[in-house]
Amino acid sequence: MRLGSEHLGLELAQGEVVRLESAGTFEVACEEGRVWLTEESSERDVWLTAGQCARLSGRGLALVEAVRRARIRIGAPALLS
Repeated sequence: MRLGSEHLGLELAQGEVVRLESAGTFEVACEEGRVWLTEESSERDVWLTAGQCARLSGRGLALVEAVRRARIRIGAPALLS
């Protein structure tokens, strides 16, 4: 999935993976469940639960995997505030 200036809301089943490609900084907000994030240009992985968010650099491929059923929002930081 290629990200632009819009924001997306997604519901993920347990074990479902979303591939994200972006040309800029974006955030992933977990509204329900638990997700794991990893980004090509980063040495750290991030775990999010409901109410948490993480900012990603957008400098390469990022993966979001639902550890259990989850609902997330993805978009530019200003759009998720």
